[in-house]
Amino acid sequence: MTRTGMKNGGRKTIVTGAIGSLALVLSAAGAAHLAAAPTPRDVPVITTIADSLGGYQPRIESDLKGPYVNTSQVQSVVQGIGDWTLTTYYGRNATASSRSVFFDLTEPVDTTNPPPPMTAGYVQAHLIAKCHLVNVGFLQIPAGTTVQCPGAFRFQAPNGLWYRLSFQPDNFPHVERMNVTCTSADSAGCKTWTIKPSGTTLTGTDPNPKNRNKLVQIDSRNDTVIADLGDYYISFSISVSR
Repeated sequence: MTRTGMKNGGRKTIVTGAIGSLALVLSAAGAAHLAAAPTPRDVPVITTIADSLGGYQPRIESDLKGPYVNTSQVQSVVQGIGDWTLTTYYGRNATASSRSVFFDLTEPVDTTNPPPPMTAGYVQAHLIAKCHLVNVGFLQIPAGTTVQCPGAFRFQAPNGLWYRLSFQPDNFPHVERMNVTCTSADSAGCKTWTIKPSGTTLTGTDPNPKNRNKLVQIDSRNDTVIADLGDYYISFSISVSR
């Protein structure tokens, strides 16, 4: 009885040890697999900002130097997380490149708004459509489909301070998102997009719908809002292709 019990006990110990070893092997293999999983890469794209909409001036325009391509000084990409972004400055100190974006702040929603940092001008800018916040990636949008994405148009005014037009209703409930439409796709996913206002407001004789967006002054180090400068009507048309 004693020898059988010892034998059975030994078997039990051996089997348990084998399972434990196998679990450790599988766990290590799983960890190695996770560690080896590639990080999604940014995809360079060509960004074109329209300078006229049927003969009417949009509130966001290009610098009249042609499409924006991805370089060491200008970022024009679909990020690995699925967002599109255009940035015309580079480095930790936001060094200005030779490219810029035209911002027109001549159409406030309310004439009692605080004064804007400028009326209109060519400025260094960072434009982004944050589609990942609505669980969509640019490449995954089916052809012919439109997604409403939050985002921001950030810029440095001539006074050296930083400002942002917000497209995020989670922060400002009355502002409007941007419409991101996939216009064509290939085996790798969507390859051409348009980005336009999702708003339907018409002003004056301009037949182009405008968004209502919030203008805020921000701390350039952490994007904290410093001042609320009121709402503006914003029109734009941006084409993106990879």
